[in-house]
Amino acid sequence: MDMVNQLSDGKTKAFAKHCFERHSRDELEDAAKGSPDQAEMKHWGITPGQWEEAVTAALADHQAPS
Repeated sequence: MDMVNQLSDGKTKAFAKHCFERHSRDELEDAAKGSPDQAEMKHWGITPGQWEEAVTAALADHQAPS
């Protein structure tokens, strides 16, 4: 989780870690194409920008060669 670990904001990093651990690459690709999820933003206390940053970081880590 190199990209996730590089996030400096605690809430964004926690949500990104959750996304990486709970969602598949395909699910994150679909999420990245759509609008930020209002329910997740409310639950995690994050902004649309933080949501997008977290999803992008989690997706990048899923796409990284292992």
